[in-house]
Amino acid sequence: MNVFIATAAVAFAAASGIHPIAPTGTVTKGDVPTFRMKVNGKGAVFVRVCRSAKRSNGAICDDETTGRATRGKGGVYTYKPKAYKFASYFANRPGTYYWQAVRIACDRGDCRQEGPVTRFTVR
Repeated sequence: MNVFIATAAVAFAAASGIHPIAPTGTVTKGDVPTFRMKVNGKGAVFVRVCRSAKRSNGAICDDETTGRATRGKGGVYTYKPKAYKFASYFANRPGTYYWQAVRIACDRGDCRQEGPVTRFTVR
C-alpha cells in the first residue's frame, strides 16, 4: 500500500511540475525552516503550511502561514517565513505539519497548479 501512495505522489508531482525538496523529517522547535522546491515551468509559486493534509479544491488550507517563494538557480524556489515569537506560530509549536507549493500559471486552463503535500515535524 505504501508503494501505491509513493507512486501516486511522484505521478502528481510530475503532472504539476512541482517537486518538494525540503523540509522533510524533523525541524527543531523555534527554528523556521526554509521551504525548497524544484519547479518546472513559469509562474508565481506560493507555499502553504497547515496542521492538516486535508485538501479543498486540490490545495491544503493556509491556516498557519502562506508566502511567495523566490526563484533561484536551476528552477529551485525557496521561501523562508518570518520568525515570530508567539506560541501559536507553527515553528514554535511542536507537532506534525504539512506544506504544499502552489503555482499560479494559466497555461493549461487551470491557473492554480498544486504540488504534492509534504509532511514535516516540529520537535
